[in-house]
Amino acid sequence: MKFLVRGVVAVAALVLFAGPVAAATPAEDFVQQSVDRGIGIMKDASLSPAERKAQVEALLGKVMNTRKLAQFCLGRSAASAAPADVDAFVAAFEAFTKAKYSSQLGGYGGQTLKVTGSTARGPADAVVTAELVPASGVADPDPIKVLFRVLGEGDQLGVVDASIVGVWFGMAQRDDIQGFLATHNNDLPALTARMVQMTADLNAGAR
Repeated sequence: MKFLVRGVVAVAALVLFAGPVAAATPAEDFVQQSVDRGIGIMKDASLSPAERKAQVEALLGKVMNTRKLAQFCLGRSAASAAPADVDAFVAAFEAFTKAKYSSQLGGYGGQTLKVTGSTARGPADAVVTAELVPASGVADPDPIKVLFRVLGEGDQLGVVDASIVGVWFGMAQRDDIQGFLATHNNDLPALTARMVQMTADLNAGAR
């Protein structure tokens, strides 16, 4: 089962590894602070690969609202499942997401993102727009646009989805997860076990 298409991993890397730009709204500022911290981790030559991986995963835990995304991917299955099963899935989903993104660190080639603005969808709901800048630093006359859905809960902001060329990856994840549940009699513990195994495989590959 493919939970994350290749593009969403690239998006996560770019969120972390973009260069500094001016931010004008809380959502834009949140994304910018996140990328600044990410680039600092990548440039820190004193870190071992394991230390860099751990710091990136810790940052992902702060930047992404994985609980919100996990619940979205479960859809109606969350309402009919035991709360303990939902919590176990959310924890497995978060661990898998961190492992998947951090497994791509070696593929970072110096590309950056330039935040260009945002659109408010509600009081605590915004889509931040950015453009991909090649590693050469030479602006593309027709840059690839990347969108980030940022939601607020209390005084906390979190990225819950991303889109490249019109494809929202949270929707792709939801389709994959819903497909698994549909072919496994809506067995949420089985889905959680599958995700735990995939995380173990990713971590074993990293080692």
